[in-house]
Amino acid sequence: MENKITVLLADANEEFRTMLKESIEKSGEFAVVGSVGDGASALRLVEEKKPRLLLMDLLLPELDGFGLLDRMAALPQKPKTILLTAAYRSEIVARAMERDVSFFMPKPCEMGSLLERMRQAAGAEAAVEEDELHALQRQVTAVIHEVGVPAHIKGYQYVREAIIIAVQDMDVINAVTKVLYPEVARRYNTTPSRVERAVRHAIEVAWDRGDLETLQRYFGYTVSNTKGKPTNSEFVAMIADKIRLEGKRRA
Repeated sequence: MENKITVLLADANEEFRTMLKESIEKSGEFAVVGSVGDGASALRLVEEKKPRLLLMDLLLPELDGFGLLDRMAALPQKPKTILLTAAYRSEIVARAMERDVSFFMPKPCEMGSLLERMRQAAGAEAAVEEDELHALQRQVTAVIHEVGVPAHIKGYQYVREAIIIAVQDMDVINAVTKVLYPEVARRYNTTPSRVERAVRHAIEVAWDRGDLETLQRYFGYTVSNTKGKPTNSEFVAMIADKIRLEGKRRA
């Protein structure tokens, strides 16, 4: 499934879903991660599987299409949605577009046209994600420069990458040696032990040459002779947490 665009199908007609799944996966670009016949199940799988795309009908039992769209609007991460429905009337289209639907296609639709719309919807989502990643990279770079990690040492890249990973998923802080170091090592074609040593060196350099006021702003009580330098996980976690909080305030 790696590198394939994940898709969830929601349609009351099981035969139509089966045909759609086979045709979509035959393209080799998409992976169907769920196929359900009602809106309540679709909402549950959207939250659980976090698909990139949702292909759905408006006529769904338990929770209809508009109800599903309204419930998804409150989710922190929601898929791009393509409506496939026989209810193709101007007022229906208008209501759907008000709910941030990417495309609206009447049933039956031509498979080539559907695949193209899916590529366009997923491409727009990927562009947004890439912009967000670039913004995060710039923010993390600015912070570690401010803290005093010099760009010429090897640990600089590893610290930067570790903080970015932690901002995206704070759970990695609870598994630094088992998850975080190995993931940074994989991205830079090195070993977890080298990542750990380089990160430690970067923190020590920052502590020796960094501005005390800046360090206190980020690390608080740890900046003292009695407490000493923060551990690798504390260093990454404190910066990542501060960046996440700033992001929530801006949102």
